[in-house]
Amino acid sequence: MSSQEPLETILENLTREQLLALARNEQVPPRLLEAIARQHSQDEEIVRALIQHPSLPPETISYLVEHAAPWVAETISGSPSLRERLSASVQPLPQAPPQAMRTETPIRQEKMETRKETLAEEPKPKERKKDLYTMIKALSTGQRLALAKKGNKEVRMILIRDPNEMVALEVLSSPRITDAEIVQISSMKDVSEKILRAIGSNRKYRSNKTIVLNLLHNPKTPVSVSLGLGIPRLSDKELAGLARDRNIPGVIARAAATVLEKRKKPPAPAPGKGH
Repeated sequence: MSSQEPLETILENLTREQLLALARNEQVPPRLLEAIARQHSQDEEIVRALIQHPSLPPETISYLVEHAAPWVAETISGSPSLRERLSASVQPLPQAPPQAMRTETPIRQEKMETRKETLAEEPKPKERKKDLYTMIKALSTGQRLALAKKGNKEVRMILIRDPNEMVALEVLSSPRITDAEIVQISSMKDVSEKILRAIGSNRKYRSNKTIVLNLLHNPKTPVSVSLGLGIPRLSDKELAGLARDRNIPGVIARAAATVLEKRKKPPAPAPGKGH
């Protein structure tokens, strides 16, 4: 999967239970509801949850009337509130001669096609991130654990900050996670210490100098982890930068300064041979 795959593609990777949870969550934004409706208009339980959602757009109600089972139209016709919301998307056409009336269907079809194109457009980055965050927040712990394994990069970058540490740790074990993502995570100051400890305990990641330096300069990294990252093996420049860092624990900065001082200290002269 690409890191910028459409929300619709991400929805396709959710289980039916996860989709139902979203359809029933009142915090889910209209765009996600519309995407679910277009993908699952034949699933009665999901559709029933959608038409009861207070934020379901009138255009989506209209879509379900036309594309879902007949019971949807019957349900809406029997609900004053749903009829009122549906009427907001249907502008009455003025009286026209018979010849003009024959163009009504193509016009309606054109409106539906325009709506499809609008849905296909990617939202702005901030809107997209908000939609993803809302979607993930609506899931149960078990569902987030499953998503941590198969989600894309954007999903992983949200779940790595999950307040449930089991979910966050599951992200690290995802077969899809890349070294570039670990580099990014190792510098994050808003992740659990257990995440940084897990990265610092991984032999593969300890061999990556960028990850090691990120962990050493990250004030959230536990001191015991930092001390085991091979400070004596750093270059003089790296040691100097670490010694000057005022955001990290003092013991780490002092350890770097001590190693650097020992390197600069001239070796003691060899003892002279006796006569």
